[in-house]
Amino acid sequence: MDLAGYLKFLGNNFLFNIPIILIGFILGWFMYSKIILRKINLKDALFEKDNLAAWIEFLGAFIFPTLYLAAKAIEGPAHEDIFMDLLICIGYEVGFIVIFTILRLFSNLAIKEISPPDVEGKISLNNEIYNQKNVAASIFSATLSIISVSMIMFLDFMPEELFASLFKILTVVVYSLVALMVYSIVLRSKTTLFKEIFVDNNPAAGIALGGFILAVETILTHTIEYQLEFDLIDLLVVSGIGLVVLLVMAYLMKWLFAAILKVNIWNEVYEQNNVGAAIGQVVLYVSIANIIVHFLK
Repeated sequence: MDLAGYLKFLGNNFLFNIPIILIGFILGWFMYSKIILRKINLKDALFEKDNLAAWIEFLGAFIFPTLYLAAKAIEGPAHEDIFMDLLICIGYEVGFIVIFTILRLFSNLAIKEISPPDVEGKISLNNEIYNQKNVAASIFSATLSIISVSMIMFLDFMPEELFASLFKILTVVVYSLVALMVYSIVLRSKTTLFKEIFVDNNPAAGIALGGFILAVETILTHTIEYQLEFDLIDLLVVSGIGLVVLLVMAYLMKWLFAAILKVNIWNEVYEQNNVGAAIGQVVLYVSIANIIVHFLK
């Protein structure tokens, strides 16, 4: 690459794209602070109270999705019209906040049944995270953020692709909710997911859930990205098979690991709140997901 090529690279990727990322970041912060945080003093929670749960929520539900979606909006060659990438970036940020807010509202309905109200009589994820410093709840919120990002990243604003993109998003929604439901049903024989997270404040339970959802979204997003031409039936079948394989392999690997070391993985995570064991499950879930993704290529 000659000097002109380097200058063109700098012009397209720094002078052109960085302002878009900065605008997306500022817009994301404005919406996050007004819609999600509302009256919460984030500076006080992060630096005065040293609230770890607030840090996890801030990084997982704002920093990561905002920067990732801004980068996703400018992915590929730069457009001649800077406003095109800027509009896509704004659309992603707005779409993420809308979906993330809806998921949080639905989760609040479940929390309302089991979690004590805050000083104002309200019950919400914000109360769990910023008042009760519930690390498990902040990880749960970050998990909702992962699902939201996986959905909105496939939104295409071009008229000829909009219909297909909506079906891709719907596929992510349906399979994510089914996976979460199956995960909850499996736990229900001995405990409940929301009890572990919002009553027992078990960070290990939150970590294990986050790892599982990350693995699910890895399979779903790669299945969609690897399709040369959109085929809804093929997408549904391949995604479903991939998730079933994930569940089966995870069960077999945990059974084998427990048999070799003679430990009870479930007891370690949900009775002893063993964060290390939960991280081990995250590695297992994500590794299996990447193995499955490899065979999808």
